[in-house]
Amino acid sequence: MKLPSSLRTATQMAGMVSYIGAYTGQGYSGHALIRDPQERLRYHIHNVSRWCRRGMSLLNFEIEEIGLEKVDLERENFLLVANHMSYVDVLVMSSKHPMVFVTSKDMGEQFFIGTMTELGGSIFVERRHRGQVAQDLSTMRDTLAAGFNVMIFPEGTSTNGHEILPFKKSLLMSAVEARKRILPVAIRYVRIDGAPFDEVNCDKVAWYGDMTFADHFVGLCGLSSVKVQLVYGDPISVPEQIEGMDASELRTRLATQAREQIVKMYDLAALREGR
Repeated sequence: MKLPSSLRTATQMAGMVSYIGAYTGQGYSGHALIRDPQERLRYHIHNVSRWCRRGMSLLNFEIEEIGLEKVDLERENFLLVANHMSYVDVLVMSSKHPMVFVTSKDMGEQFFIGTMTELGGSIFVERRHRGQVAQDLSTMRDTLAAGFNVMIFPEGTSTNGHEILPFKKSLLMSAVEARKRILPVAIRYVRIDGAPFDEVNCDKVAWYGDMTFADHFVGLCGLSSVKVQLVYGDPISVPEQIEGMDASELRTRLATQAREQIVKMYDLAALREGR
């Protein structure tokens, strides 16, 4: 029997609040009890992955992965690069694979979201001061070198999903410095409550601009179903030797290759037809 919308929202919100409470408690416990930084990070990303899986199931998200046979995320780690529409992107990706997400320090300073991302083992980068880039790259490089999958959203902000913005390039150099391949991923919200993703319903999952988190989260809990596709592209190899190479040209080339794959896989025209 189909639940009335208000009852479904209340039921799913109650479930999500329960999950968030359990996730937070386990996150703080791991942070306090595990001393080794890498083991603590591993604990955090697996903890958030486990609870995201449960949350996505509760919210009736159907998540399909396409092209994953090209890689083995258990045996090789990557710098994953994706388009970005919402905090929901993180929940979807994390529900399928434990990974370290890179977000901005100003996001980490926000009430509630900051705590959730910190307990998820996120790396916080300072986008407001370019002088911090070297330090941020060092942190990402070391995390990749330690064998963790790291994910960035190089558009630098979330959108309504009707275009993919130009990529910011600097953080891609972390893969070059760690000698890790770059894996493009297109995140596609194909159907929302059975209807194709379009200008009318996109804001039910997309979170951008001056939207408030609380209002958006309540609306998310009121959805009856969301179909998402994660489309994996061809891994992009980085140079073995970069001595003498033009760093700016290399960043541009890597960003262009990743973005071109994601734009093609995202296929906005097909999305509007619900496929």
